Amino acid sequence: MKKLLLFFVVLTFYKTDFVHSQDLNGWKLSGQFQLRSEVDGRDFSNQTHPLTFTSLRSRLGVEKTFSDKVNFFVQIQDSRVLGEEGSPTAYIDNIDLYQGYLKLIKPFDLDFTFQAGRFPMIYGTERFFGASSWSYTGRSFDGVRFSVMPDCWDLDLFALTLNESVSYINNPSPSIYPYPQTETPSHSIYGFYKKNKITDASKFDLVGYYEIDRTDVRPDTNNIELFLIGGTYWGNYGDFSTVVEAAYQLGNRSVRDVNAYMFSLFANYKFSTTTLGVGADILSGNDPNKPDKANAYLPSYGTNHKFYGYMDYFPSNAFGLGLNDFYFIANFNPVDSKFSFAADIHHFMSNQKTTDGKNTFGQEIDLTVVYKFIQGTNITWGGSVFFPGDIMKILYSPREDAAFWSYLMITANL
Repeated sequence: MKKLLLFFVVLTFYKTDFVHSQDLNGWKLSGQFQLRSEVDGRDFSNQTHPLTFTSLRSRLGVEKTFSDKVNFFVQIQDSRVLGEEGSPTAYIDNIDLYQGYLKLIKPFDLDFTFQAGRFPMIYGTERFFGASSWSYTGRSFDGVRFSVMPDCWDLDLFALTLNESVSYINNPSPSIYPYPQTETPSHSIYGFYKKNKITDASKFDLVGYYEIDRTDVRPDTNNIELFLIGGTYWGNYGDFSTVVEAAYQLGNRSVRDVNAYMFSLFANYKFSTTTLGVGADILSGNDPNKPDKANAYLPSYGTNHKFYGYMDYFPSNAFGLGLNDFYFIANFNPVDSKFSFAADIHHFMSNQKTTDGKNTFGQEIDLTVVYKFIQGTNITWGGSVFFPGDIMKILYSPREDAAFWSYLMITANL
């Protein structure tokens, strides 16, 4: 199937060029190449050698808008770790559809667009929904989206399918439709995202969704039934700016009731070529003494790499205890230079203490240097070190040395 998809894209260009050359005007070709080599010493041990690997993500897209009313876009992707084939003569079936959608613009002459297919969900700071572009696979969703035009509401309504147990049915037969009927579990999200401009210097976005995993964990109890309501505020006051975000989750995961929250506050100030900022991210956690309650906030669909340290220990290494992240950032962008520099410092604590009273994960320092080679193409180096606190020393016991990680990445958007 993946070979046929690639063949179709190639054939489309061939037929467009030689058979329907009058339709060639307006077709757009896009591509992305991301190559990243990493040195991974995140195991907190100086007695082991760091792991090394290189990931490659390649994307090719084709787009066409017909009569300013119909937008067609297909983007295929290959994601791999170099050498995973195991042999120069081997290959892996690794081409997949990253995006493939049709967008109807102002159907019935109404002020909204309708999008259906497969596409990324990118909203606001990407704390609630993001493309996870750091990952060598990225993230995209299958579903539909209604977008009401900004002059009206600037509102998106969406329905997403994360997992579907029913396969495509071509020809019906009695075996396909058992009787009595058995449940066909699926995993879906239904939600909205609303943008609100307050003044020229401030805005507030509101997000909400209902997530349901219909897999039964016991009779009449779904694996996930979860509501989220959240918001993001941006304020710009000259050289000073702020971002405030908050969210609340309620419902159930498995057989446990969910009551969880997230709060984030970030402020920065720009001094000519330098920007300094401080912030705090609070993710609620489970109380170890109340195992029947689920109070851990899970940022399941955000671009977490942007927020909780570039070494990506969190939120997964919080192990349900939640996270209190206090951080300082500094960015330096020299005038008339292709280089930019950044430093981030994090102090990580658990939101809930362990059963023996510990609550420190540790401290992380991230350094980043970006070289803008040409428009759309960057070369990025990053280096990080993590000093483990009491909890990390227990989790990775008996290893308790400082951890390190570094990478060199080329990203080209063509």
